[in-house]
Amino acid sequence: MNNYCLKKMTRVFIASFLLANSSAVLSGQTDASFAQEPAFKTLFLSKQTRDKIDQQRQAYLHPVIEKKVKKITPKVSGKPRVKRVYIPPKVEVSAVIIKPDGSTLIRVNDRYNRSPSKHIKMDFMHTTSEGVPVTVKGKTKVVPVGSTLLTRQVKLVKTYKLDQQAKKAALPKTVQKAVKTRLEQVQILTPKE
Repeated sequence: MNNYCLKKMTRVFIASFLLANSSAVLSGQTDASFAQEPAFKTLFLSKQTRDKIDQQRQAYLHPVIEKKVKKITPKVSGKPRVKRVYIPPKVEVSAVIIKPDGSTLIRVNDRYNRSPSKHIKMDFMHTTSEGVPVTVKGKTKVVPVGSTLLTRQVKLVKTYKLDQQAKKAALPKTVQKAVKTRLEQVQILTPKE
């Protein structure tokens, strides 16, 4: 059977069912048997029932989404948070330039006339060609040009010596690592007794 025949048969069946059942309703017969049948209960609903079904259908088709608000309570430790004081590890004075009008330019940590931190005080007024007075942790030291002040130890070191030490410290590590890996490779190749 094709689709057309199936549609036609269902239409005929529905039409005959409605004609058979509607004749009793149109003639005015009100039998208790008609009211008790489930088909008539779904076809002939009261207005209140129909409104209730429509409300349920609308609630299903267009649901109201309620936003749940969660209150986040902060964890209170009881102690106020203390900001960490950052002091740079070194203050390197590379140049002091005294202009003809008497003003000075100081090159500290590759910047002109700027302190590397607000916790390190530099006395720009008492700067001479010999050095810059720098105050760290309440101690004042005159840092000469070409020197570095190690702030954690409050110690003066020549800048070129720091550069040499850094280069020397880097070289042996790489050589030692290379030698160590070669020894491990050789040990893998040679059988152990």
